[in-house]
Order: sequence, then structure tokens, then C-alpha cells
Amino acid sequence: MGIQQLNLSYSTEQDRLLFRVGLQDNSELQVWLTYRVAREVWQLLSGKTPLPSAKSIRPEATPQQALEQFQQEAKTMETLQKMDFSTAYQPREKVKNDGPMLVVKASLNDANPDMPILNLVCHEGMTINMNLNKEMVLAICNMLQLTAKEAGWSIGASAQEPASMGLAEDAEIKKVLH
Repeated sequence: MGIQQLNLSYSTEQDRLLFRVGLQDNSELQVWLTYRVAREVWQLLSGKTPLPSAKSIRPEATPQQALEQFQQEAKTMETLQKMDFSTAYQPREKVKNDGPMLVVKASLNDANPDMPILNLVCHEGMTINMNLNKEMVLAICNMLQLTAKEAGWSIGASAQEPASMGLAEDAEIKKVLH
């Protein structure tokens, strides 16, 4: 089943992230990500894409390595700018699960590096498997950075500076990230 839209938002009341996946059949999956699981997802996915960061160039990097890294990060920024983070998430008519499920473990099957599979094991016994292309990995990492910052969480070394430096920071976008 194809993914049409992703949404990640922070719930102050739950102190969790609500991850909604809008599917092509006009349904959606909803899962809660705790701080621990959000960090797991970040650690699994952030190494799969060159995320921009002011501190990302290693001191021991050769000029050629630094240039290559800069070019990768520039390409990442270009890809991010082409993504639509401004269109409001469209809630689907039906929810596949009866309300959000709590993810207790995340893992990544990257046997196919061009299409890794994110496995989200839920407390309720269900496992959600998401095939991710490079753009989806980048989008999820970007949303995790922004939402973790809103929550006051530190998910990784570059969580201080979101990859979407060019995105507007108005209140509406901070409440619901797409």
C-alpha cells in the first residue's frame, strides 16, 4: 500500500510523538513514539542520508572528503526544499488501527540499501513495515529533528540545527509537521 503523506507532531499531554501515515486507500496508521523510540528511529535513519549540520565536517577530513560531504549536504538541502512541508496533513476517513498504538521497538532491514524497511514493533503485538526511499528517509529525519526540538528532546548530535533551516517557524507549522 502506497504512502501519500506523513505527519509527525508532539503531544505535550502524552509527552510523545504522534506519527501518522496517510495511505493511498484513504486510510491511515497512527503510532506513538516515545523519546527512546524516537532516538532509535533517528539512529537507524540518520546515517542513511547526509543531513546538513554546522559541525558535520570531521576535523581529520581531507579537503576532498570535506568537499564531497559539502556537495552531498547541498544536494540534501536541494531535495528538502523541493519537498512539500507546508500542505496541511489530510486526516483519512478510516484509521487502520483503533487509535494510536505504542511503538516499543524500531529496527531497520537494509538488505536493499536503496529501499530500506523500517520496522515498528507495537506494544499491541502488531508490526508496521514501511518501505522507505531516500526522500522518505530524509523527510522522516527532518520531521524528527523539528519535532524533537519542539519537544525539548535531544535525539542526536545534529538535533540542535534542523536540516530544514529554510522552513518557516510559524506557530501553525510547529503544531503540525508534514
